[in-house]
Amino acid sequence: MAEDIHVRLCLNEIVKLELETKAIIQMVKKRVKAVSEGQDDREDEPRPGQPVTACGDANISKALVSLSDDRRKTCEEISTETSMSRTSVFRVLTNKLNNNNKFSKWVPYLLTDEQKESRVNFSRNFLGRFQTEQNDFLGRIITGDESWVYSWDPETKRQSAEWRDFDDPHPEKVRHKQGALEVMHMIFFDMNGVILRWPVPIGTTINAQYYKKVLQDKLRPAIRKK
Repeated sequence: MAEDIHVRLCLNEIVKLELETKAIIQMVKKRVKAVSEGQDDREDEPRPGQPVTACGDANISKALVSLSDDRRKTCEEISTETSMSRTSVFRVLTNKLNNNNKFSKWVPYLLTDEQKESRVNFSRNFLGRFQTEQNDFLGRIITGDESWVYSWDPETKRQSAEWRDFDDPHPEKVRHKQGALEVMHMIFFDMNGVILRWPVPIGTTINAQYYKKVLQDKLRPAIRKK
């Protein structure tokens, strides 16, 4: 009778937590009975069958080979390719390979080492000239850039996520404004503000020849008017 009371008390607490299932009820009854008989061992007894090999060397090798082709693969894709369960794939990636699914971080541009070095050299040259010519030099600099009024990025941050070590940096991804694709604008400006804002006709190929035409036919007259 006392045992039934203890079981009901335990089950009442489970109901409060909304965890009542047939398996849990059986487990509670078994545990209460064991405690009543003086068995207070909380460790599970050895079970028959083969040991779990989900995170064994063979599956680790399968996951490594799968990721070597594309580190953006999802657990489901790796599971299909290696015949491992998605849970096993996740455990191998996180517990054994110490990987973490990191999203790309937004950066203004993705530059090569040569492009970065070129920018540093130009900056040093400009700084040297500014130290001798001051604002007279700055007033002669005209720079330009391109920008979509609206653009659309088909790849989300989640789609760009890659499996990497926890200590690895996040992969980088250029940020684009989302929306309907509209018109590209070429904008030229100096130290005092915008000189020319030129909307590129839709369908126009922007290359060296087109830039030359814009500089001669659009930017030069705009500078003269200024």
